[in-house]
Amino acid sequence: MPHLSELHGAATHLAVIAIPLFALLHFARRAGRGGPAVAGAEPWALGAALAGVAAAGVTGLLVWGQAQTTLRGQHFRVGTAHFWLGIVVTVLCVAAAGDWYLTRRRDGERHRPVAVPVIAVLIVAGVVVQGYLGGRMTYDRGVGVYDGGEAAQTAAGASGLDAALARGVAPATAGQAAFSAQGLGCARCHGDLAQGQRGPSLAGGREVEEFRGVHGHGLFPAQAVSDRDFAAIDAWLKTLVPARGGDGD
Repeated sequence: MPHLSELHGAATHLAVIAIPLFALLHFARRAGRGGPAVAGAEPWALGAALAGVAAAGVTGLLVWGQAQTTLRGQHFRVGTAHFWLGIVVTVLCVAAAGDWYLTRRRDGERHRPVAVPVIAVLIVAGVVVQGYLGGRMTYDRGVGVYDGGEAAQTAAGASGLDAALARGVAPATAGQAAFSAQGLGCARCHGDLAQGQRGPSLAGGREVEEFRGVHGHGLFPAQAVSDRDFAAIDAWLKTLVPARGGDGD
């Protein structure tokens, strides 16, 4: 079943597509380009833009509570800016639609509303900035990531590995358990014996710098998987013989 954050993303994409499309169609019609096809498509694009903005606003209000409980301290300023910018974009969209509709009724298909061109540019700029802020909230701060996403297994797997090492379990043994699909989940991409599947073969071991380069800002940040954790996994990888001609050679 879709989560609220997914519904907000779907609604937002409708607005992101429809708003620039309406602006392009409007300017093309004013310039006398495209003929009846552009004139006929313009009101549909405007309707889609209004529907997208309304849906994004409603679903955004539902997701607002997630932002309030996810963003720590001053990071919440990004969420506040994203929220109020969405309000501004909505008001501008309604104003543009009103101006477009009134001039259309008065002057017909060849109408040339005064406010719409300026407002359309402001709306597109607002959508770009709001999209950037929304990206910061999601990709930098994890707002809307349900149940921790893939990072939840990273946290649990790293905790289990640290506990095993603290009990005195041999690093290679603890590393093998951590590598498994039930541990940190490395085996899901690299195979149970690190032979390579969707990800490359790791048999024979890898350098920590290479590991950090691939996963340091993604699945396995240094704050969750320490160099000691990596060394334990690498100790097990070094016990495996790379396939001839494989990535581990």
